Amino acid sequence: MPNINYELIILARESMGITQRELAELLKEDQGKFSKIEHGLMEFPEEKSELLSTVLGYPDSFFRQSWKPIRVEGHYRKKVSLAVKVLKEYKAVMTLAEKHVSTLLDAVELPILNCPSWDVETHGSPELCAQYVRDFWRLPKGRILNITTLLEDNGIIPIELDLKEMDGFATFSKEGIPLIFINKNRPGDRDLFNKAHELAHFVMHFGKSISQERDIDKEANEFASEFLLPLKDIEHDLVKLSIPKLADLKRYWRVSMSAILKKAKDHGYLSPNQSEYLWKQMSKLGYRTKEPVITPREKATLLQEMFATYLQEFGYTKNELARLLEFSEDKLDEWYFDIQQNRLKIIKTFN
Repeated sequence: MPNINYELIILARESMGITQRELAELLKEDQGKFSKIEHGLMEFPEEKSELLSTVLGYPDSFFRQSWKPIRVEGHYRKKVSLAVKVLKEYKAVMTLAEKHVSTLLDAVELPILNCPSWDVETHGSPELCAQYVRDFWRLPKGRILNITTLLEDNGIIPIELDLKEMDGFATFSKEGIPLIFINKNRPGDRDLFNKAHELAHFVMHFGKSISQERDIDKEANEFASEFLLPLKDIEHDLVKLSIPKLADLKRYWRVSMSAILKKAKDHGYLSPNQSEYLWKQMSKLGYRTKEPVITPREKATLLQEMFATYLQEFGYTKNELARLLEFSEDKLDEWYFDIQQNRLKIIKTFN
C-alpha cells in the first residue's frame, strides 16, 4: 500500500480551511512533528490514517495518490482583500475541482474551444473588445439571453462552487481548457457580470504582456459592462433615469441597477449631481445591498452533463464515481450534484 502523500494532506487541510496547528491538535500530534510530516521530512503515522480521513472528510485512497498538486493560477481581483488562510482554502478547492474535471474529461468530448483573443494595447479599449467578441460570436442586438450557455457552447466550462467571499476566478486546466470558477451563492444579476468579467480575462489578459500600470480588473469590468449592456443598444434608455426606470431596465437587461447607473455616469448621460442623487436614493432604499427585481440565476450544465455521462451512460453508481475522483460521496453531493439532461458525445467506452 502506498504511503500517505504529505502534499495531499496539505491540500485537503487547506480545502477545509484548517491550519496546520488545528489539524495537529485534531490528530493529537505535536505541531513540530506535524510540520516535519507536511514538509516530507517524516512519514505520516499509519495508525492515524483512519483518523486523518475522518477529520478531513477525504477517503484514505485520496491521500495515497502519487499526484503532485499544482495550485490553480489566474487573475485575482485587487479590490478583494482575502486573508492568506482564506485564499489558500479557495485555491485548494479550485485545484481539486480542476483535477475532477481533468479526470472526467478522459471519456467525454467538449464543445470546440472558440474564444477570441484581443490585445488592448494593440487593438483598442476593453469596450471595443466587447463589441468584437459579440460580433465574433454573432450575437444579436440587445441583451444576452443566457451567458452561461454561451460560454459552454464555446468551450468554456463554468464551475459553480461555494467560494464565500470570492466572486469568480478564471484559469486553464492542465489540458488547456478555460475554466471559470463561479460563486454559486451570488444573486443572478451579479452572477452574469462575474461571468462576463472572467471571460474578459481569457480574451484580453491570459498570455499577454501586461504593463504594471494597467488595471486589469478595471478593464475586465469595462468589458463586462459593454458586453452585457452595449452602449449603442441602451443609450436611448440612459436619459432621464429614475429609480423606477433603473428597475425596469434591470428587468429587461438582467444586469444590476448599479451597473446600469454606472454605465450612464461613465458615458456622460448623468451630471455629477444627478449621479450623486440617484446613488443616495439607492442607498436610502437599501438597494446598494439588495436590489428589487430578481434576476434568476443561470445554471451551469456542462459539468453536470459530464457527471451524467458517467452515471447514466456508463452505469456508474455515485459511490463508484466518488471513488473514481478519490472523493467522498458526501463531498460530491455538497460540491456538485444537480444532474441535467446530457448533450455530450461519448469518445471512450468501458468494458
